[in-house]
This record gives sequence, structure tokens and C-alpha cells, in this order.
Amino acid sequence: MAISISYLCNRLLHRYLDPVLKPLHTAVRDEQYHVRLDEHREHDFGLLAGLINRLLQRIEKGEQNDQQAEHNIAQLRQEIEQRIKERTDALETAKLTAEKANEAKSTFLATMSHEIRTPMNGIIGTMDLLRKTPLNNAQFRMTDTIRESSFSLLRILDDILDFSKIEAGKLELESIPLSLVDIIEAVGRILVSVAHQRQIDLKLFIDPRIPDGLFGDPVRLRQILYNLAGNAIKFTSTTPEKTGLVVIRADLLESTIDYCQVLFSITDNGKGMTKRQINYVFQPFNQAEGSITRKFGGTGLGLSICQRLTSLMYGQIEVQSELDKGTEFRVQIPLRRSDEVQQLDQELLRDVQLVLFSTDHDNTEHLSCYLDYLSADYHSFQRFEQLLERAEQQHLLPPKVKGVWLLDATYEQISSAQITQLVEHSKLQQIRFVIITNLIELTELSSERVIYLHSSPICRSHVIDAILIAAGKKTNVLLEQNQQQAFKTAPTLEAARRKGQLILLAEDNQMNQKVILDQLNALGYAAEVADDGAIALEMWRNYRYPLILTDLHMPNMSGYDLTEAVRKEALQANDDSQFTRIIAITANALKGEEQKCLSIGMDGYITKPIELNILESLLQRWLPQQATPNKELIEQQGAREARYQAPICFTTIANYLGNDPAKHEEHLNFFVQQVQPLLNTLETALQERERSLARQQTHQLKAMAKSVGALTMTEYALQLEEACADKDWSSLQEHFRQLQTEFRNVENYVRQRY
Repeated sequence: MAISISYLCNRLLHRYLDPVLKPLHTAVRDEQYHVRLDEHREHDFGLLAGLINRLLQRIEKGEQNDQQAEHNIAQLRQEIEQRIKERTDALETAKLTAEKANEAKSTFLATMSHEIRTPMNGIIGTMDLLRKTPLNNAQFRMTDTIRESSFSLLRILDDILDFSKIEAGKLELESIPLSLVDIIEAVGRILVSVAHQRQIDLKLFIDPRIPDGLFGDPVRLRQILYNLAGNAIKFTSTTPEKTGLVVIRADLLESTIDYCQVLFSITDNGKGMTKRQINYVFQPFNQAEGSITRKFGGTGLGLSICQRLTSLMYGQIEVQSELDKGTEFRVQIPLRRSDEVQQLDQELLRDVQLVLFSTDHDNTEHLSCYLDYLSADYHSFQRFEQLLERAEQQHLLPPKVKGVWLLDATYEQISSAQITQLVEHSKLQQIRFVIITNLIELTELSSERVIYLHSSPICRSHVIDAILIAAGKKTNVLLEQNQQQAFKTAPTLEAARRKGQLILLAEDNQMNQKVILDQLNALGYAAEVADDGAIALEMWRNYRYPLILTDLHMPNMSGYDLTEAVRKEALQANDDSQFTRIIAITANALKGEEQKCLSIGMDGYITKPIELNILESLLQRWLPQQATPNKELIEQQGAREARYQAPICFTTIANYLGNDPAKHEEHLNFFVQQVQPLLNTLETALQERERSLARQQTHQLKAMAKSVGALTMTEYALQLEEACADKDWSSLQEHFRQLQTEFRNVENYVRQRY
């Protein structure tokens, strides 16, 4: 019975569950949730089927929502990928555009540099040659103005190029052994003419403890000092109340085995700056105020470049300024020691007894520091009366001790009469004198016992060398070199070819051809010219020139192609012909050009405009020559002078004009024509006691007389000039009479000779 009831119940449950389980099993198996169960309202299984249907409906709806979400996500992903692709393409396009723009900018800057430097080569090169000819003071000052203006334009160009390279991150610094003494003194010598024009006293001090041979970039370091000192001079002026002063210093802060910490300071007593101006002073294209830019000029890039160069050198720059008091820029740079470090010998002046005279506080401090470091036994005085007292106390010196008196005569701190009084003092006959002067013409008075040192500004190396020469510890080789160089003349092409000294110049610009040829001839070299690289290569094939000076950008064949062709053909040749040095001469001053030239086989690189001294040093390195005096001409002239006791020294005139007799005749006749009006003006000035005019005319006469070798007349003019300076009216007429008489001798001699 129980079994029957169980069986019936099971059949009944199966009957009602089967319509529910089968569709549900199919839906789960096939994941098809759109199926529906048969609902029966009359019992609970129908209610269960309805609930399951609603559950399936919700599952189906959820699945549809998931599918829609997946579709939306896929669509969104596709849109994002499309946008990323578009953005990437846009960035790539922008990058290419920027690279092309940067390349175009670099090309433009290179072209601008080339186009500006090419005519500037003609200006500066010709100016250097002109300055070697006889000029009066006014003409020489005008050449200074032209030359300085030319270099100012080039400095503006260099500022723009440097700023562009710094912005692009392409500025690379050198690391080579350098001499801070050479760098700072060179900056001082360049800026002294500008300081002199503005009546500003420029001073230098280099800590004697700083060694030579530290690693650094001399060009960029010089650029920093030049910009800072140039600005100091620009914004400083001399007034009736105070003299403008700019001081360039280098002090050793710290020294270790590997590094020297050097502090460069540029101090002035100029107009100063406000705090607001200091905040903007290192910003590019800014000079504290727009009004200052209009008043003083400049690009406004100098200080910004200084700051960035200092950072590249792992240094720091700061400024302190007080309005109407002055400004101080301080640059602190670590410089690594090299294996070539050389320290100044502290025993250099151990056995020299010195007397130092200067009324200038800064000069006394600087010179005393140098003498202390060099172990000199010295006494310092600030008044001339003290010197006289010291002279009276002077005793005979021991045999191995030298006596040197160092007198600071810059800006008439001691007069020529006072110097003469000391030199002729009976108790100072063992003493030798070094007179520091800012008047270059006084150097002509130098003798074995009295050395007039033209050092403006006062340079440490010049002062030490002069003391050593006076003490007999060093020979004055500079004078010997100048005497040898005075007789340099350019040989003929054939003579230079026989000596193996003929130069080939490859240059397409006719103006540059003429200027460089004149410069080479002035330095005693002969050269042949090729208008382009192809012609130069053909000429080289016919004669193996020892040196080729080549422009880089020429028609038909560039300087690069010329170099590669020469090096390739020379390598393939089996003869024993001489090796050809190749030097690039180009107006392209962009960084990297020199490395490119050296990498293809060139030996050197020089940028236009070409300065005569730089060209000379380059030629002395790659094609040295010995100066050969024209002995025959000198002997003939010496014989004439001895026979006739001529008032003209032809050795002197040859130093200025060369050995061309036609030029001698032209300049002597011109001298005779020009001197008489000057003498008339001088005579009137003396009668009216116009001291300034008389001194000016006498100075001009002295310069003109020396340029034509009228040495006796030069001496009389110098005596008259000194008498004018001392207001010695009693002797002025006698000096003038002697000058007139000597001029008549010169005039008669010139008329008889020519």
C-alpha cells in the first residue's frame, strides 16, 4: 500500500515538474534565457514556473545589457585608439615641423653668421693693416673706434648664436688646460680702450696662489668675464665728484688635490640697481628696464648667457648692488687640476730688494700682494718725499742682491721731473727702475737701467717680467723679436716656391682674396690664389703647396670636398712630396664646424674676420719662417748715414714702411709739407701760453718725426712736450728753437736727396 502511494506521488510530481525542468535545463545548457515555462495558475507549480520565467526574463535582460555594454566598450576602445592614432600622427607631424623649423633656424643663423662675417673680414683685416702704417693720434683713435665697433657687431652676433645653442641644449664646453692669468689680462687689454674712452679706471687682480693648467673652457670663461666687465664699464661713468672704477678679480677660495674653487668678481662704482631690477637682470632680452635698453643698447642676452654658461660649468653666479653705489657680480666656478699644473715660484724675488711707490690704494694693495707672495724684500711708499728720504738712506747692495724701484706713474702719480731726480740721485746709481705708465710713447725712453712698462691696465705678468728683467734674471726677448720682425718682407712667388714656403689661398670672394693676401704679405708670406675648390685642386696637383688656406663654401668644389680630394690623392701617391697642411678660413662660427673640419682631415680652423695676430700665430705653427733682414740695404743706409750724418735714420723708417725707397721718398716729402703748418701753430700757442694746444701740437710732431726716422727731431719734440707738461715757460722757447733748427736740417736733407 505504501509502495503504491509512493509510486503515485512520484508520478504526480514528475508530471508537474517535467514541464518546468526540461525547458530550464535547455536554457541553462544553451545559455538561451529567452525560453519561457508553461505557467499553471491552478496549483503551486504554475506559480513556481511564473517566478522562474520572471527570473529568466531578468537574466535575459541583464545579458542584453552586458552585451550592449561590451558593444559600447568596444566602440569606445575603437574611438580611443583612433584618437590616440590621430594624436600620435599630429605629434609626429609637429615634431617633424619643429625639427624642420629648428634646422631652418640653424641654417639661417649659419647663413647670417657667414654673410655678416664675410664683409667684416674686409673691414677688420684692412684696419689691422692700416694700423701698421704711420698714423697720427687722431687717425689711430679713429681706427680704434672702427675696430671696436666691428667687434661689437660680432659680439652681438655671437650672443644670438650662443643663446640659440643654449636654448636647444647643443652648447658643448671644452675641458682643456688654461691660464687664468692669460684670460683675465686679455679681457683687460681688450676692454681698456672702452674704459679709457669713458674715463674709467680699469684694474685687474689675479690671486698669485691660483695655478696655471686648470681644466676649463677658456673661450666661455673669457666670454663670461668679458660680458660682466663690459656691462660694468657700460653702466659706470666718471663725474667731477668721483672717478669711475671697475675691478676684475680672481681669488682662490679653496684648493684640494683634485679641484680649485675660484671666485671671479667684477666690481664697479656705477649707478647700481634696485631690488626689482636685480630680480629680472638674468632674464633674456632684458636690461633691467626698457629705458636702459634704449639708452645703452645691446641685445639683453649677455647676463642670461653668463648665468647659463656658469651653470654648465657647475658654478653659480650672484649679484649684489646698491643704487647709486655700485654693483658686484660674483661667479664661483670649480676648476679641475690637470697634470700640467704650474704654480708661480714663491722664491722668484727672494734676492731682490724692492721699493714700491703708488698713491693709488688699489694698485698698492694688488702689487703688494704679488710681492709678498714672491718673497720680495720691499718697502711701500705713497708720497714722493718718502722716496727722497729712502734714497738718502740707500746703502751699497751686497754683490748678489739686486735693487729695483717699482714706480707707479699711471695718471701722473709721479712726474717725469721727479723720476729724473730719482734716476740721477747719487745714492741710487746701483738701482734699476721699473716705471709703470699708461702712456705708450714713454716706452721709447726705456734704457738698460730704466724700464718704462706700458701696462694699461696693470697686468701681473707684465710687472713680474719687468722686475725680473730689471734684476737681470730675465732677458728682454720681446724687443729682439720685434727688431727681427721689423724687417719681414714678402718674397716673390718663385723665391717662396724654391724655399717650400708658398701658400695656396682658395677663396671665391674677391674682397677677401685681397685682404688675406695683404695680410699674408705683411707677415712675410707669398701666396697664390684659386677662385674655387676645383681650381685649387688642379693647382695643388701641379705643385704640392705646404699650406692651403681654404674657404669652406665655394662654387664648383667646397673646402670640404677639396680637403677630401687632397688627402685621398696624397695617400694614393707614391712620391715623397711634402705633406700639405690645410687650414679652414670660414665665416661660419657655429659650434661643430671646427670638429667637422678636423674630422675630414683639416689641420686647423680660423673664423672670419681674421685678425692679423691670430693669423700670424697660426702660420708660425704650421709654416714657421725665420725673419731675414735685408742686410745689404741696411748696410747701404748705415754707410750713407755715417758719411753724411743724415738727420734721417733709414733703419727706423724701414721698420714702419718696409724697404721700398719709393715709399721712403713719398712719406719724407709729405712729412716736410705737413710739419711747417704745425710749427707755425705751435709757435703761436707758445706765444699765447696755450699750454694744452702747444702740448698737443708737440705730441703730434713727435709721432710724425719718429715715423719717418727723424730721431733727433723726435728727441727735441719730446723735451718740448715735457716742458709743456711741467709749465716750464723759461725753457720752452729754447726747446722750440732747437726743434725748428733740426726741422730745417731734415728739410734740406730731403730736398737734396730727392
